[in-house]
Amino acid sequence: MEFDSYKDFKSTIETIGFEVILGVRDTMSANSAYLTLNSAKKIGSDNFKFVIGYSYTVTASVEDADSHLIQQLSECLDNIEFVNYSDASHLYSFSGSVYLPCGQGGQAWE
Repeated sequence: MEFDSYKDFKSTIETIGFEVILGVRDTMSANSAYLTLNSAKKIGSDNFKFVIGYSYTVTASVEDADSHLIQQLSECLDNIEFVNYSDASHLYSFSGSVYLPCGQGGQAWE
């Protein structure tokens, strides 16, 4: 699935049923998608370059490994894979990546 901006991606993920968190928390919570900025895509030459988009790593936590939320999230990400099960939080973690173009402001969260 392609997105026009971070805001478009965020609203889609929230519609699925995830709480979107930009960054990391101390503890994982159920039905949360944690976004971490991975890299920036730049174009230009020499000293004239500008960012046209960003790649994010998405880590999702759910209570059930067969959750419909993960199935729907997999349609939004470039790839998704099982990471681990936490005995402390009793959550399953899945991770994937997504490329999002810049919004009008050009910042990672626009």
